[in-house]
Amino acid sequence: MNSFERRIRAFSIDMSFSTVLFLILVFIVNLIGIENSTVKLLLSASIAYYGVLLVPNLISRGQTFGKRNQKMRVVNIKTNEVPNLAIVLLREIVKGTLMIASYGVYLLICGIMVNSRKDGRSIHDLIFQTKVIPITRYVSDKDEGYVLGQGASAKKNLEGSSHD
Repeated sequence: MNSFERRIRAFSIDMSFSTVLFLILVFIVNLIGIENSTVKLLLSASIAYYGVLLVPNLISRGQTFGKRNQKMRVVNIKTNEVPNLAIVLLREIVKGTLMIASYGVYLLICGIMVNSRKDGRSIHDLIFQTKVIPITRYVSDKDEGYVLGQGASAKKNLEGSSHD
């Protein structure tokens, strides 16, 4: 599976989780008693979307739940290291804001860019000097010990398993 398909799957996982959280938050916000329905929806959508994209980065920098599931990570274009937390969070905020402000057209443009560019970078990647890399060749490679190549760390993690 190529990187583009993995990014689409990761984004779909994140948006599915965000949608479920949004529905739960709409129910909770309705119980609070805010009169303005627009404020209710905006508050629920903002907490759900940004919560799903920002909170996981506090736990594992450079990875949302979807990226973690698809064995991908956001890294700096020059160092191939995970950028500092401020850059990762700001990248997600800008991506979300552009997506919401453009009513989703930004996602279409990013999808075209990621699929057509050799390096697979989108607008928010260009702005923040980042790229999304696969950690493994395939999503199921962790079972086979191919995590970022068969290095010492992978060998140590697989000690005592059937991969000796």
